[in-house]
Amino acid sequence: MNRVINFNNVGADPEDTKRNILKKLYQSLEKNQKDLHPHRVPGTCEWFTSHPQYMDWKARESSAMLWVSADPGCGKSVLAKYLIDSIFLPTTTTCYFFFKDGFEGQGSATTALCCMLFQLFRAKPGLLSDAVVEHLEIAGKGFTDSFSELWETLLLVAQNEEAGEIVCVLDAIDECKDKSQLIRELHKLYRTETAFNLKFLVTSRPYREIRQGFHSLKVSGSAFLHINGEDEMDKISKEIDIFTEAKVNDIGDKIKLTDSERTFLLERFKRTPNRTYLWVHLTLDSIEHDIEVNVEITKRRMVEVTSELHLPRTLDEAYEGILSRSSNPEQAKRLLQIVVAAARPLTLDEMCMALTLNDGHHSYKDLDLTPEGRFRDDIRDLCGLFVTVLDSKIYLFHHTAKEFLVQKNLAADPEPTGGDLKWKHSIQLQESHRVLVDICIQNLLFTDLETHYLGKAVLIPEYLPGKIFLEYSATHWMTHLHGSQIEQEKIDLILKLCDTTTKRCLTWFRIYWANMVLYTTSIGGAFANINTDFPEDITTLMVASYFGLPNVVKLILESDDSIDINSKDTKHERSALSWASGNRIAVVIRALLKQPHRNDTWFPSKSEIHGDSVDNHEERDGNYTPLLRVIQEGHEAVVQLLLDRGAETEMKDKAGYTPLWRAADCGCEAVINILVDKGANMEARDQRTNMTPLLKAAQNGHDKVVHLLVEKGAKIEAHDRSFRTPLLWAAQEGHEAVVRVLIAKGADKKAKDNISRYTPALWAMHNGHKAVFELLTDSNGHEPLLWAARNGYTAEVKRLVDNGADLEAKEDKNDRTALALATMNQYKSVIKILLDKGADTNTRDKSGRTPLSWAAEKGYEAIVRLLVDGGADVEGRDSDIYSYTPLLWAAQQGRESIVRFLLDRGANIEAKDGKQGRTALVWTAIYERGAMTQLLLDSGADIEAQDKSGLTSLFYAAERGYGSVVQPLLDKDANIEVKDKLGRSMLSRAATKGHEKIIGMLVDKGANIEERDNGNANFGFTPLLWAAQEGREPVIRVLVDMGADIEIKDRRYNYPAFEESSTDEIMKIKRKKPFDTTIMGIKEWTRGDSSAATRQGRKYRNER
Repeated sequence: MNRVINFNNVGADPEDTKRNILKKLYQSLEKNQKDLHPHRVPGTCEWFTSHPQYMDWKARESSAMLWVSADPGCGKSVLAKYLIDSIFLPTTTTCYFFFKDGFEGQGSATTALCCMLFQLFRAKPGLLSDAVVEHLEIAGKGFTDSFSELWETLLLVAQNEEAGEIVCVLDAIDECKDKSQLIRELHKLYRTETAFNLKFLVTSRPYREIRQGFHSLKVSGSAFLHINGEDEMDKISKEIDIFTEAKVNDIGDKIKLTDSERTFLLERFKRTPNRTYLWVHLTLDSIEHDIEVNVEITKRRMVEVTSELHLPRTLDEAYEGILSRSSNPEQAKRLLQIVVAAARPLTLDEMCMALTLNDGHHSYKDLDLTPEGRFRDDIRDLCGLFVTVLDSKIYLFHHTAKEFLVQKNLAADPEPTGGDLKWKHSIQLQESHRVLVDICIQNLLFTDLETHYLGKAVLIPEYLPGKIFLEYSATHWMTHLHGSQIEQEKIDLILKLCDTTTKRCLTWFRIYWANMVLYTTSIGGAFANINTDFPEDITTLMVASYFGLPNVVKLILESDDSIDINSKDTKHERSALSWASGNRIAVVIRALLKQPHRNDTWFPSKSEIHGDSVDNHEERDGNYTPLLRVIQEGHEAVVQLLLDRGAETEMKDKAGYTPLWRAADCGCEAVINILVDKGANMEARDQRTNMTPLLKAAQNGHDKVVHLLVEKGAKIEAHDRSFRTPLLWAAQEGHEAVVRVLIAKGADKKAKDNISRYTPALWAMHNGHKAVFELLTDSNGHEPLLWAARNGYTAEVKRLVDNGADLEAKEDKNDRTALALATMNQYKSVIKILLDKGADTNTRDKSGRTPLSWAAEKGYEAIVRLLVDGGADVEGRDSDIYSYTPLLWAAQQGRESIVRFLLDRGANIEAKDGKQGRTALVWTAIYERGAMTQLLLDSGADIEAQDKSGLTSLFYAAERGYGSVVQPLLDKDANIEVKDKLGRSMLSRAATKGHEKIIGMLVDKGANIEERDNGNANFGFTPLLWAAQEGREPVIRVLVDMGADIEIKDRRYNYPAFEESSTDEIMKIKRKKPFDTTIMGIKEWTRGDSSAATRQGRKYRNER
């Protein structure tokens, strides 16, 4: 079923599209529970903010990750909240998510990504760019359910120039259900350098799975850093003392303790070893609320309360002490059973109803609920600090509280814990589900649902007010029914609830459908689309089949011989078998298929087995047949039953997937055996990727399936659209066991895809699969080193060079070594490793350039420093015809800091290139590098240095009109009389080009305004004559104002600069002077006039 808003409408307003995207992301925001955690006490968390690893991570200007691991109770979540609220700079865009296992969505990595993307787009709306919108539109309506699409979106956002530094804080990833996927993507991100600045700060307990996931990132100089709380316990303990003192003073203020009593209490607490924040908080809270301490306080009583006999030694004892003081232990246990098994946090009103409900309640009017404010106090009396209330929702105080309460196995009796810990492991999850399902069923049987039912025309938000707990009951009762495993016991009540002839059933089922199937956002009209997809005319058998209730299904079939097992709803045209198959409920499918003959008809029909007319709407069902649906659960008995009943092995769904392809996709070895024995086509391909079952199994890492398919004759070198073979896919995804199988079967290790042209070994290296890489190639091979250096894989480079890889091996294309490739891509950590191992810093590539040459040109200052410190020759010239030095490259490109560094390291400031013979100063003039010109002049560059054409820096700058270069050169008294090979001065050239400001600067320095050209042509043009010929009116105005002879004529044809036929602007300038005019001027020669004078002008130009 489609579970998101359709924002991909043709012609939709872009702003509407963005709003719809934000609405979909917003729905995850309520699951972010940062504010559940208290503020830090001043003086705490400083062990972390002063830690060198944290300061290193914070100061980095490129992507980096910091993992903070510590045991429960050490303040990780409070630390994360403090960093988010108070520490990170305003210039940093911060997003965050606090994982919390046990509640719907709060343990999901996709929810975390949705939440963080919303925060980013809210903080900087420009990050929701057209590129991001396009990406999400391509991803489709279900993007909020796709971890991979959301992760790609985050990376795309980080690459936006407006993004700046982004910090993502993930608290308690050990409570993330799909943490392995998250860790894998973090591993990929931080094993290489990136061009953007996306930082992650991750907290967790030091679990093995997480440690192993990040292990290979722990390389010196990498983007991954780790702070182990176990190594910092001395500092953390001191801060726990600060926290303890603050709490003691807080309690002292409340119960009026004297200074001596506070000191006494603090000293008694500090005697307890291995204290944690949790322990201190819980224990002091217990003392605060101990009436015997608070009333008539005496020294003797304080001694008793803080003695070793009374103070809890462990967190478990602290929890036991809290619950043992409950005002009603039986009611407290019921409340806690509800909290630990609830699918989401219950509100105070919902919990109040759940605890109030008894057998005598049959409708809402029968209830007499405690007001919310009073009930909040009742909860405190029942459970103390064990539960907390935030925004009227009830939570366990800490994740460790659930670990304390709930049994880890399904034993019938509570696990023995020893000692007096009666509450520890006192709750069975199955029994808790039973408590909740009883509450839900009783609520759904209220007469209100029959007498005041939810009709088609009524919107759910209008129906629910006043019906406390109904939304929860309708949405989650089946979850608790399955969790309690009491279907048979409750069968009569369940059948009553599933009876679609009643208004009650249609009411709760509509609410369920809105919440769990359509999953519509609560913004802009909750559940507004419910009636458009609700399965009308659905039967009781279909409901029972949909929810996977085999006992109910059997009872329905056994109690009514006339029932049509193949009947279908009118909306989706799906039968009971189709609905059961859609949810892959094998036990129900088996019950439906094994029905006996009835009136010589075998049910279900063959068309239903094949899926004819089964939900042909592409967005809803994808044309799945029952066989395709059940395969993914690996129920071989049901598959065999369907095949025996005539299901076809080559029936494809909309995506072109056959049953065998689906089985290979999910790794169902037994099912594959059955299908292949039935003659299923092992080379069948899907429509999108053109992958065979073997390719898909290899991609997904199903080594036993791969072995089975190859043994059965599947083509081991089959390839998909991008020419990836099974071995290429297995290597790319890091499936070591699959790689071993394929290598043993002779798969081609040199195969390459047609996009990246990577071999299996290179794919393994690209994605950081060390073990697979070692399987596929010799550790000292030069190709892997070049590839690892090019892509910045620090760990792989270190391992390869440690194992003797050839540091001077060159790639085929550009003859570049590993050092050159790392330099080109700015991988500093890789460069350091190579330099430490003695890589040649002066090696040259096919273009004749050294790594230092490239780094100087590109402006990679840090790398220039590394290379020079590593022995690179600062005078090392390119071996091509240009023969540039690093200094020439840096000066030409305006790399001031690099030029300054190279000069400090002895670079020759007068070095000239091999083709034009230009120094760095000349090149800076040609490229208009004003600041660079000043730097070189201050460093002693020869201001009169000439290139092979005899021209100086000042000549080039004046001719081009670069005032920012001309001025510092004139300030240093550069020679203004230099002429080119045509005998033209820089003033003449500036006049020709129209640079009036430069003319003023040169004349102010003494340039001769009437100086004639003296080249071989010997026309004797002055600057004014050149300006007139080119029509440079601003220049003419400047020259005339400076006293240029307005009657000047050239030496060969004796033509003047101005005539009556000149332009109006020029004549206005002329009339300011008391001179007569003749017939024709130079300006008019250039206009193509047909007069004899114009022809003379053309002759003039041709002779020139």
